[in-house]
Amino acid sequence: MSNLSLEAWKSVKQTQQKYDYFIVGLSSALFAYLGSNFTPGALSLSQNSFELAALTCLLVSIFFGILRLESEITIQSTDYRKTQAQERLDVVNKIINMPYRNIDLNSGSEIIQAETKEHQEILKEFVTKSTQGLGKLGGRYQFYFLVRNVSLFLGFALLVASKFISLYFVSQTAVEHGVRLLV
Repeated sequence: MSNLSLEAWKSVKQTQQKYDYFIVGLSSALFAYLGSNFTPGALSLSQNSFELAALTCLLVSIFFGILRLESEITIQSTDYRKTQAQERLDVVNKIINMPYRNIDLNSGSEIIQAETKEHQEILKEFVTKSTQGLGKLGGRYQFYFLVRNVSLFLGFALLVASKFISLYFVSQTAVEHGVRLLV
């Protein structure tokens, strides 16, 4: 990866992480706001029920947002270890393909081809399993993204709906008591 593309990748990752933290923070703030004013009541078609549903959705959004952040850390860690193993595998492949004796610069001893081939197999297996693991992690990561965002949207929509439900019931009560509303 060239320096320019590495810097672009870092910038994208930082922006993505900031967005993820923002969304979790937004969900948490809405949850705290709604939760501070919430008083439990009977389940019915009322503002209270809509607020309870909104609280539940926001809690789900927070939970899956945190899972997404943890997944990101796991993915980056696994990708880093995979990259290290791939770099070592490249070195081992070069050593195996060299026709002359190879000396370990750290110890000064000769590198034995049989040991090198053994290391090669171990590294190949690790890189393969890491790639498969990253695929699974990536799928979960996308699932967490979807659930977090849908839950946040649903929670916000239910919060707004609860306000309209409240207005509706206030207007119905006023009509029943013969009070004229100024609109």
